[in-house]
Amino acid sequence: MEPDPFLQSLPAGVEVPLALQQLHSNTGHYAGRCDIVEGRGWLIRLALRLGRFPRSADDLPVHVRIDREGHTWQWVRDFDGHTTRSLLTFDHGADCVREKLGWLALWLEPEVEAGRLLIHIRGLSILGLRCPAFLLPRSSTVEWQNETGDFCFNVSAKMPGLGVLIRYRGWLKAVHVQTGPD
Repeated sequence: MEPDPFLQSLPAGVEVPLALQQLHSNTGHYAGRCDIVEGRGWLIRLALRLGRFPRSADDLPVHVRIDREGHTWQWVRDFDGHTTRSLLTFDHGADCVREKLGWLALWLEPEVEAGRLLIHIRGLSILGLRCPAFLLPRSSTVEWQNETGDFCFNVSAKMPGLGVLIRYRGWLKAVHVQTGPD
């Protein structure tokens, strides 16, 4: 089975920690906890609703189900009853990941630095309209493997002139992983 679009976007031979490699190479179910902080203001709330993001909460149970159909990977994130779905594909034209979240589409570029996966936003469309580069959210998204082998994440996005859109961080453990051919 070919890996998900994040691993496809990385240069050949790049070493990725085992927990990240497992999550980005297989379908399955993961469970853990996270904290969520949403930005303030009506425009930020509107953007978050268009992307179907969850509301602020502390120490929330989170479940992630990863499925694959052909070249499309679906991530279903359940934040204690609030579901956020995204479809991930490798965009050959842009040579990066395309993630569709509700009415939003993001073009993401991953890189590995010091054993961590950093994910940068390279493009955004809202309701099919491309966002100008100067308005692109700035991302500080990082994934890593902690000392106990868990998959950890810290997702953060800020909008120029508006501030924090959303920040969520936590950890996941594999519950059931399906390896091998679809």
